[in-house]
Amino acid sequence: MLKAFFSRYKKEILLIILTVYVIILGLGTIGELFEIEWILNLPIFRPVGK
Repeated sequence: MLKAFFSRYKKEILLIILTVYVIILGLGTIGELFEIEWILNLPIFRPVGK
């Protein structure tokens, strides 16, 4: 059942993953370029151990 679900919606799932990746990448780039602290303080962009 799960295999049939993924085979049926494979393209849509990959498109969603790519879209989320591009949004996160863009958000991080904007945070770095304009030094927006609330973006840089998000857990995904914090350095390890901070």
